[in-house]
Amino acid sequence: MQEHTTRIIYNIWAHFYDPLLTKLVQRRQEQAISRMDLNPGEWLLDIGIGTGLSLPFYSQDLNVVGLDISEGMLGKAKRRIEEMDFRRARLALADAMRLPFEDDSFDHILVSHVITVVSDPIRLIDEIRRVGKPGCRIVVINHFQSGNSIMALLEKWLCPLCQKIGWRSDLALEDLMVQTGLDVDFRYKLDNVDLWETVFITNTPAKKASDAKIPSGISAA
Repeated sequence: MQEHTTRIIYNIWAHFYDPLLTKLVQRRQEQAISRMDLNPGEWLLDIGIGTGLSLPFYSQDLNVVGLDISEGMLGKAKRRIEEMDFRRARLALADAMRLPFEDDSFDHILVSHVITVVSDPIRLIDEIRRVGKPGCRIVVINHFQSGNSIMALLEKWLCPLCQKIGWRSDLALEDLMVQTGLDVDFRYKLDNVDLWETVFITNTPAKKASDAKIPSGISAA
């Protein structure tokens, strides 16, 4: 996946994302957010906030920064924030692999349906580790390559088609964890045939990025 292409694809998706995918996406987000041990006044970064489907599951005494690469998706999220009068929610238009925030900025990070969308998942993880405080909870909701060899082969075969509509299907979670040096705290699926997993990870110290910026990408919703 290339970010320029991804932006175009998801600007198109923005027109029909909610009618098609609200139920599918929200059932996982609601479960994940309920397990994140969020406390009033903490800072949460929601990477890939899209149209803001996760927003109803956050307490409004939490500071939420929603980030997305698509202007179209963020436009829908902005309207949702206004309708909810969610005064502590902010939005940032940015590439998730170049997060416009200072080191150690966030207590919690949710990465929903993003890690197989970016061109370099390892760089994304490095950025997440950089902006997350040491020990912060990282939660990844995504499809990962099956451990079944036949299914994995099928996912590799389907990957070129999946990329044309916005994501890749052949990323293995185990390989990603080995390459980033992170450990999975726990992971689960909502049911036995679920194609998506929710993965909980505890942040460990990140490498210092030389191009780190102050959070100037945050704007009031």
